[in-house]
Parts: sequence; structure tokens; C-alpha cells
Amino acid sequence: MKRGLRTAWTVARRELLTLFDQPTGYILLVVFVAVNDFLCFRQIELYGVATLRPMLDFLPWLLLFLVPAVTMRALAEDARSGTLEVVLAQPVTELELVLGKYVGALLFLWIALGLTLPIPLGLALGAPLQPGVVFAQYVGSALLTAGIAGVGLWASSVSKNQVTAFILAVGVTFLLVLVGLDPLLVGLPPRLGQVAGALGVLPHFTGITRGVIDLRDATYFLSLAALFLLLAYFALMRGKLTPRGATLQRLRLGTALVAVGVVVVNLLGRHIGGRLDLTPGGAFTLSRATKQVLGSLPDLVTIKLFASASLPSEMAFLKRDVDDLIGDYRAAGRGKVRVAVRDPSADTAALREARQLGIPAVQFNVLGRSELQVKEGYLGVAVQYAEGVKTIPFVQQGSDLEYRLTSEIRALTQRERPVVGLSETSDATSVRARRSFEALQEQLGRTYTARRLTLGDSAIAADVKVLVLIGAPDSLRGRQRERLEQFFRRGGGALVMASGMALNAGTPVAFARPVAWNSVLKPYGVQIRSDMAYDLASNERIAVPAQFGQVLVSYPLWLRALSTKASPVNLQLNAVLLPWASTIDTTGAAPGSVTPLLATSRAGGLQQVTAFLTPARDFPRDSLAQRLLAVQVNPLARDTAPPLRGRLVVVGSADFASDRYAGNSPENVVFALNAVDWLAQDDALIAIRSKNRAPPPLVFTSGTTRDAVKYGNMIGIPALLVAAGAARLWRRRLTTGRVYQRPTPEVA
Repeated sequence: MKRGLRTAWTVARRELLTLFDQPTGYILLVVFVAVNDFLCFRQIELYGVATLRPMLDFLPWLLLFLVPAVTMRALAEDARSGTLEVVLAQPVTELELVLGKYVGALLFLWIALGLTLPIPLGLALGAPLQPGVVFAQYVGSALLTAGIAGVGLWASSVSKNQVTAFILAVGVTFLLVLVGLDPLLVGLPPRLGQVAGALGVLPHFTGITRGVIDLRDATYFLSLAALFLLLAYFALMRGKLTPRGATLQRLRLGTALVAVGVVVVNLLGRHIGGRLDLTPGGAFTLSRATKQVLGSLPDLVTIKLFASASLPSEMAFLKRDVDDLIGDYRAAGRGKVRVAVRDPSADTAALREARQLGIPAVQFNVLGRSELQVKEGYLGVAVQYAEGVKTIPFVQQGSDLEYRLTSEIRALTQRERPVVGLSETSDATSVRARRSFEALQEQLGRTYTARRLTLGDSAIAADVKVLVLIGAPDSLRGRQRERLEQFFRRGGGALVMASGMALNAGTPVAFARPVAWNSVLKPYGVQIRSDMAYDLASNERIAVPAQFGQVLVSYPLWLRALSTKASPVNLQLNAVLLPWASTIDTTGAAPGSVTPLLATSRAGGLQQVTAFLTPARDFPRDSLAQRLLAVQVNPLARDTAPPLRGRLVVVGSADFASDRYAGNSPENVVFALNAVDWLAQDDALIAIRSKNRAPPPLVFTSGTTRDAVKYGNMIGIPALLVAAGAARLWRRRLTTGRVYQRPTPEVA
């Protein structure tokens, strides 16, 4: 066994050195790195986030050509030149030769992947990367490469012509990449389409690159490589054995059985357990809060999943995530969570039950062969407890499903719900008077009793635990201020969302104004300033009219406020969109009572007295610094007993949680909901809701750093490869050009 491994490793080293001893190897590396980096940075600049997903989206298509180009000569060249028989005449078996050639080519391909590591290292200069996700993404890329390399080696084993081997490998790999996509499967029966989708490369690769190393995906790629290596071994043995001999027949039968076994394992792979969640906060793993809720259930809870068997491929893998999550709920429930799966598309009783529970069929647009087809399917969840029922009509994404399920279970099993009062102040002269907060109120209603209220001279109801103060009145009468102070003295909390600038309707100008809440905030040592912050580095892009349509431009007044991750409120959030925000003054706060939550980058500036809101203008670049935009205040964190016991979260923007901005930036509502949970001193759902699968925003401190990262990867790495290749090939040429001289014998 050890001798065989040493022999295979010797063949692998020879194969790897051969690739680096020829200009072709360096050409392949340079072309791969240059094209990969160009496509990657073009998408990164468009999205403005620190993620490798743009590179990974193109990687399978680049490997479609790179892998066959590397493996096409592995066995085909030896067969054409006649050296294959010479090699096999040595103490090298066919299996050792196949494994050695495969490992050598795979090491070369992994080196090519390793040359892309400067991309995440460069992005780390502009954002805190998620190391676990990056590790999982490279593991997924390595597994993908290993699977396709097996295909390439097999193609090289069945042909003596390198070009033929290249075309064959590209064709088979292209088929594996396309399998599972709706344009190919649209005409297949549902069951057959489901089988074909489970054998596709892209869904399994996408599953790992999100940051979760699933044993099912790893099994797929390893079994794919093993299958084609076995076929390559069979191709070599077929030329050696007697065509009608018993040995060849047994080998053919064994190969067929292994191939069938590989297909069956992958078709039944949904029953394989085990995954390693490397995402921040375990985004795909049940949180501790969910386990605590499920572990303390008073009685049986039933989760019913209504899912069609014939879902489009992208929805099929979402269903796999849903199945995994519900299975985790059942395990954590310790016998008090029952799971039932129904298919309304195939079961009349299930269809009738789905309609009664309010779970409708959803139409999917599928691009078929030269036409757009419409499919119907079900993917909804119902939670039942005693006589109560909560439904999720359609699961559009898996990112918020745990929070929705846990909050629905809590709502059904919890007897008393805290009251949250929402008070909104509208300025008739402001364009923000048309704002609405229906999404925020709906989300609050899942856990709390959300109640609209108007702050008057009467006392705030005793059952109100948290106030959400949106906007600011022109003034605060003494009686109103006294009622608010009474509320804070009894331990009530408040989320204050207000700006120190008033936007005039119909004009792109804002004027400074005093914030009435400051008189109530003064005992806490916190004030909302009458200014407007801008950020030249971390901001939102907006569409502005141009000569031919619209163009996207940066709008520094719509801040991508960076999270400090210093509190449960913002621990799992990277950034929050704050439009027309004012800064927060905390100079009067007691030490230890204030925690910064949101701030600009170091490229933050201020507009005072008057602010012009037009995007097509120059913003001052002097006095740039980090500006504080949101804080949390806990007076009980002080050593001395405070006069006011209630908690506060103060944000310098009145609009950030409105429907207008929450639609494009859902983390805004998450931030507001987390703040309410912290204010109500009910932190159970914060860890669930805050699970953030979005990559952090990419904010370089200077344009020089950004250009150095971009062009260092796109031009610098290929240039270093060219220099290294030229040096090695020149040295090899000098070595091979030397004239052999027989050593002169020493004279005694």
C-alpha cells in the first residue's frame, strides 16, 4: 500500500513539474487569473460589498475551459507518443498512474485557485471579511475543481488526440453544469426533472459557497471525481485485457455497479446528515434562543410544510434548507414539535388543507426552450398550537425563516405580550409627511401588541413598555415632558428617531431646527444635533436622469452607516441605510452609560445651518472624520443610581425604518426591531432576527488603496506570473543547453 502511494506521488510530482516546465502552464495561469480578476472586480465595483460571490459565479464557467486544458495531455499525449506502454512496463500499475496523473493536475489547478487569494486579502483592507465564509468558499471551489478534474482525466484516457480530449471534457462538464437548470429541464416530467436537478454541479457548488460545508455537497463532488477516475482506469485496463475475457467482464460489471451506486447516493443524498456552518453567528444553525423556546414549550406544536415535489431548481435547494431547518426544530423540541410534510400538487386532501390554512399555489416564471413558461408550486408553512394557527403562505428566502417560525411559536404559546406604543410626528412642510411604517408595525405585531398613540397631557398607559418616537414635534409642552419623564422613571424604554434638519417640500434644501426631544434626553447626556452628516466613502447609490436614461451615482447624504457591533442591537449587522441623518452628541453622558451603534466612515463630514440635497454637487473634503449617528443608553450601567431608569436608543434619522427605505434595505427594520427588543429587555429574539447573511459593505479609506487592490490583482499578479515563468523557463533552457562533459579522473 505504501509503495503504491509513493509511486502515485512520484507520478504526480512529475506531472506537476511537467506543467511548470512548459510555457503552456504559465499561459493558462496568466489567462485564468487575469480573466477571473477582471470579471470579479467589475461586479464588486457594481455591488459595493466585500464578497467573493462575483468570482464564484463565474468560476464554474472558467473551470469549464481551464480544467480540460490542463488535463487534456495527461494520458492522451502518452498514448499518442507511445510512452504509455513504456511507463506501464515499469513497476507502475494503471491505478497508480491514474491517481498520480490526477493528483498532479489537481495540484496545478489548486495552485491556480490559490493565486486568487490576493482578492480576499485586498478586500479585507476595505471591509471586515467573514473568514469562515471565505474558507468555506475556497473549500467549495477546491471540491468543484476536484470533480471536474476527474472528468478531464477520463476524457484524456479515451482519446489519443489532445484536442479531442479537450472537446470531450468541455462537453461533459458543460452538461454537468447545465443539468438542474430550468431551461434544460422545463420539458421533462416533474419526477425526472427532480432527479436531473439533484445531479447538477451548480446547485451543490452554490450550497457550499454560502458558507456551509454540507456533507451532501462534499459527497457529490468526491463521488463525481471517483466515478470518472474509475472510468479512466477502466479505459486503460480495457486496452490491456482480452476483449472477451472474464477479467474484463468483471471489471465492466464492477464499474457499472459503482456508477449506479454513485447516482443512487446522490439521489438519496437528502437523507445524509452533517454540515459545518461557518457563517457569522451560525446563520444556518438554530440559535440558542430558539432552542430555549422549543425546550420550554408547554404542549405539542405541529409544523406543517406544504411543498411541491416539482419546484424549479433554485427553489428546490431552498426547500432543502427548509427541510433541514424544520428537522432541527423537531430535534430541539424534544418530542414537543411534530413535523408533517404535505404535497398539495399530488394529494387532494393536502390541497384542501392548504387552502383552508391560506397557503396558495405560487406561479414561477421559467425560461424554457425559446419560450417563457409558468409553473405552479407550493412552499408554505403552517404552525399549529392548541386552537391557534399561524401561516407563512410562501417561503421566499431562508434567511428570515428561523425568526418567523420562532416568533410565530412564541406568539401562539405566550399568554401575555408586551405593549409597544408608536407615536409619529409629521411636519406639514416636510416631504417626509407622506412616510409610512406599515412594515415595522407589522413586524412588531408578531411579538408585541403594537398600539398607535398620541403624546398629550394624559399619562402614558401603565401597560406600555416601550415607546417608538418617530420624528419630532416643533415643541414639547411642560406637561408632555413631565409624562415622558414619569415613563422613564418607572423603567420604560424609548426608540427615538429624529433629525435636526427639516426638509422643505418642493425644494432641495433643508434647514436646521431644534429637536424637541433634546429636553427629555438631556438628563441622559445625549442630544441630537441640528446638522446633517454625509459620507464620501460609505453611501447609497441612486439613479439620476441622464441623456440616455438613468445613471447610478453615489449620494453621500444617504449614509451606509457602519455598525460598531458593540451591542446585541447591532452585533450581526454590517450597515444600516440612514437618509438625511443628524449626528449625536454624547459629551454630557455618564461614563459607561452610552454605547455607540452606528457611525460614518472616516470620510464623514457635516452640513450645518443649511443643507443642499441635490446629488450633483461637490461636498467639502476638509474636516472629514468619523461621525456618531446612533447610540444606546443604559443609565443602570452607571455606578450611581440614576434619576431615570428607562433605556434609550437614539437614531439621528426619522425615516430610516419607513417603508420607503426598508424595502431596499431590510436591515433597517431589523435594527429597529432589535432596538425594541433590547428596550423591552427581551433579548430572546435578537440573536435570531439579527442573523445576517449579507456581506459587509466595501469601504476603502482612499481611492489609492482601492486602485491598488484592483489593479494589483488584475495586472500585478499576472505580471508576477509572467516574470516567474520567464525566469524558470530561461533557467531551464540554460540547463538543457549545456554540453555534457565527462568528469576528468583524478590523478593519483
